[in-house]
Amino acid sequence: MLFKDNDQSSKKNESVIEVIQVGHRLLNLYFTKMLLTFLIAIVVLTMVPFEKYVTGSNLQQNNLSSDKPIFDRFSRVKNRGNKTILIWNSAHRIETAAFGFGYQPFIQHGCEVSDCVVFDYATTPELLPLEDYDAIIIHMHELWLTQLPEFKRQAHQRLIFLTQESPTTMPIDITEFGNYFNWTMSYRLNSDVQLPYGRVSPRPTAPTTADETRKMIEETHLSSTKNYAANKTQPVGWMVSHCDTNSLRETYVRQLSKFIPVDVYGECGNLSCPRNHDHWLSYPECYTMLEEKYKFYLSFENSICTDYATEKFFEILKHNMIPVVYGGANYSQIAPPHSYIDAMDFTPEKLVEYLKLVDSNDTLYNEYFWWKDHYEVEAGVDQMASHGFCDLCKKLHQDHGVNKFYTELVSEWDPNNKCKLMNSWK
Repeated sequence: MLFKDNDQSSKKNESVIEVIQVGHRLLNLYFTKMLLTFLIAIVVLTMVPFEKYVTGSNLQQNNLSSDKPIFDRFSRVKNRGNKTILIWNSAHRIETAAFGFGYQPFIQHGCEVSDCVVFDYATTPELLPLEDYDAIIIHMHELWLTQLPEFKRQAHQRLIFLTQESPTTMPIDITEFGNYFNWTMSYRLNSDVQLPYGRVSPRPTAPTTADETRKMIEETHLSSTKNYAANKTQPVGWMVSHCDTNSLRETYVRQLSKFIPVDVYGECGNLSCPRNHDHWLSYPECYTMLEEKYKFYLSFENSICTDYATEKFFEILKHNMIPVVYGGANYSQIAPPHSYIDAMDFTPEKLVEYLKLVDSNDTLYNEYFWWKDHYEVEAGVDQMASHGFCDLCKKLHQDHGVNKFYTELVSEWDPNNKCKLMNSWK
């Protein structure tokens, strides 16, 4: 009996132990399930800003593909094959907003190298640590609204000085940025990444010598060529919104208007065109109306600074008016010869004499359009942003050299060095 009792007791103990072990396994499964649920929740919450960024920040066409798993989308951003570009401040400005955010714009714009992703710090500050971005773009003309990024910079990173405004309007002290920026991105021809307001490219038929150019100009005298003066009823038009400028262009125009009619559209005149607003994005719609009426257009810049040629020039080249330029750019570097008239070569009285001469002679007038079939003109924010960011992406992938720093920016961006501070219009 003793052995039987002991055997029964042993079986009872084994049953209890088995029940306890089963309970432990169930409890472990429960806690495992809870842990997995918690981890999944953390991952989903982490990805929410990224999902918001790619779906809401730059219209539907720039979204990352919504049919891809969320982990796949995140891995594409973290993949070091993609260069990451952060817009640190004022990403809403047209210079950057026109391109778009995410990686899709690099494909949509047909970039030669498209393995890049653009982020807006205002909407996705927590997606990547600042130390991880390959490039950080800083809008210099709106830096006074925020602070510089503070982080431990890595050797692979490029901080980029971006501006499309002239040095005369720089709202910050440029002397404080020695050894801070690696690259510049602007309208300047010597920028690391060029962001011009427009560009003129030769077609295969473009002349390569002065003799060929003269011959093409002479061909405009043929009766079979287009008469660009036809149906134009007024000499000079001007569209302007800033009435008091560093260049004193308004003073020059007042003198000019004493000798020839100048029709002024916009905030500084008494004429308006359809949908004319105080922003140059709306101007292309007005240029079509102007080219039907006017022979000459005043492409006068608000600052006389090196390379500063804005849409006021390139948009006119796209249309059928002769641009009368007034600025600090070397126009012979950026436009075909004999495609513009430079007001800086004249006093207002002498300029009027020349304009009246060209106005009265259709042959002379048409000579200024000899180049139309041999060059291609690009203008507008879309081309500006497309070229700029495509070039930036390509440069980031090609950048394997010594890290470059600008020891100072005064020599290139101080108005005393790169701008003509006008005391008069002569």
